[in-house]
Amino acid sequence: MFFLRFLLVFLVSLLVFAPITGYIAYNYGRSFWRWFAFGLVVPFFSVFVALFVAMRERAAEEKEEARRPGA
Repeated sequence: MFFLRFLLVFLVSLLVFAPITGYIAYNYGRSFWRWFAFGLVVPFFSVFVALFVAMRERAAEEKEEARRPGA
């Protein structure tokens, strides 16, 4: 009985976290399906990785814009 509950929770987390991870990545110009697959492999952690990558990329773009003269 415990195993079935654990399996159900794991499958629900896959159905929740994988699409969220793919959506975050897609909004920042990354491949949805690649990040969706990553979300299937590492369900909870993948959302934070996708957010970290997106925030790092945005910070790099802002830094590059600030360096351009006359912008």
